Amino acid sequence: MKWIKDLLVNWRLKQLLKKVDLHQRGITVPTEIKTIGILAENFDALEEAKILIRKEWGLKVRIIAYHYSEENSTQIEAFSHKHFTWSGLPSDRLNNFMDEQLDFILVSSAKLNPYLRYLLLTKKDSFAIGFYSSQNKPYFDLMLAYDASSDLSGNLNLLIEYLLKIKRAC
Repeated sequence: MKWIKDLLVNWRLKQLLKKVDLHQRGITVPTEIKTIGILAENFDALEEAKILIRKEWGLKVRIIAYHYSEENSTQIEAFSHKHFTWSGLPSDRLNNFMDEQLDFILVSSAKLNPYLRYLLLTKKDSFAIGFYSSQNKPYFDLMLAYDASSDLSGNLNLLIEYLLKIKRAC
């Protein structure tokens, strides 16, 4: 039954993308960072992003993090297609992420599945940063090319460095 939810979430994404005018979207770089969201494709990428955020900000920031996992969707920070309704909407499990006012969202994946894309597109009030691909253009406010010669930690570190440089310049 996963394929039905995949179809519904993809259909919802297409409908939302028709409504979103990327040129009229107001981009606001966060001035003070207190709450950070993380979306990841797996548990390891989530942990890597948390380590880098803690290294940069310590315990001064609150982190709300989720990773996509078909196998371990019962973990506190995991979600899967099971956490979306039959109409293609996020269920109560993701309400904390959807309702929270985040200063920015760090996405530690270069390739986004429909569920991650849906969460990013519907979370309009947060500054989203991630890795560049032609598919990711509508979802991020700041994108960097993923350097295949570097590891995930190095790529995420560059992404955070560029965000901080932009923040200082504004």
